[in-house]
Amino acid sequence: MSDQPKTTVLATFAAAPHATEEDFAKVIDAELARAKELVDGGVIVHGYHRTDLVGAALIVDAETVEAAREILATLPAVAAGLVETESIMPLIPLQLPQN
Repeated sequence: MSDQPKTTVLATFAAAPHATEEDFAKVIDAELARAKELVDGGVIVHGYHRTDLVGAALIVDAETVEAAREILATLPAVAAGLVETESIMPLIPLQLPQN
């Protein structure tokens, strides 16, 4: 295990313009299985459906931004080109005022 601190990223995805429901149906079981592995491994911390378009947003913990990118590329829908990665941005906690 590395002593390097984890990097938290926000990754946003959108369905590729050519992707159909039938295309997604072919990979959904593998997609859910891989997502479960990543959740169980503490990599995917939170996941959200987007309401502005067909897509998702994930909060991911990884060693580096590049490591997060490589891990997310293993999602079957990403690997099949059915979803496009819009952004992967590193995050740090915001110090909010406390009452």
